[in-house]
Amino acid sequence: MTKRIYIVEDEPLIADSIAHALEKEGYEVCGIADNAKEALYDIDDLQPDLILLDINLVGSITGVKLAEKINTKFKIPFIFLTSLSDENTINQVKKTNPSGFISKPFNETGLKSNIEIALFKFNQEKEEKKLIQNSFFIKNKGELIKINKTEINYIEAYDNYSKLICEKKEFLLSFTLKNVTEKLNDKRFVRVHRSYLINSNKIQSLFDGYVFIANKKIPIGKSYKENLMKHISLL
Repeated sequence: MTKRIYIVEDEPLIADSIAHALEKEGYEVCGIADNAKEALYDIDDLQPDLILLDINLVGSITGVKLAEKINTKFKIPFIFLTSLSDENTINQVKKTNPSGFISKPFNETGLKSNIEIALFKFNQEKEEKKLIQNSFFIKNKGELIKINKTEINYIEAYDNYSKLICEKKEFLLSFTLKNVTEKLNDKRFVRVHRSYLINSNKIQSLFDGYVFIANKKIPIGKSYKENLMKHISLL
């Protein structure tokens, strides 16, 4: 899939040169801006895969300030372009956590390698975050056991504890069902009864006021039915 790159550069000749070099390497230049205000509007609309950003932009919003806004609002990787490489500039740049730093005048090989490394690192970090969000550890007899959320069938209230029912194992958690729901904080887990929290991806069928998961017949409380049906796709 062709990667879409947005350029923020206030020198037209340099911007055109960069765009030409990128297109020659097979990238799509989805937009060019010479100021931060226009860039912010375009980035929001276009959602590029990566941004090439000049540090020394003309206007009230510098390249560094624009980078801060990109970090806050868009979470899109960016590489700084600059003709300056003094210590003060480098210190300012480091605070924004850029994906790369290219000095002008640039060469096409350096431009491509910086972009490829930046995209690779960004995608790798995204995958790592997904793995972290998709799993957690529980204590079991002094051992910390990793649980993948995709393996959970349902959680059942058990006095002031909860039973975690996975595909192959069961665990007793020292939390109430309400606490477990809050800690999971995951839309795929749906409360269907005051005593049951289910993984909606594991539903096999619904019938006569019950939901069936791994051959377990789980009652659906009247006050929970409407919310459960929002997680069901009907053909």
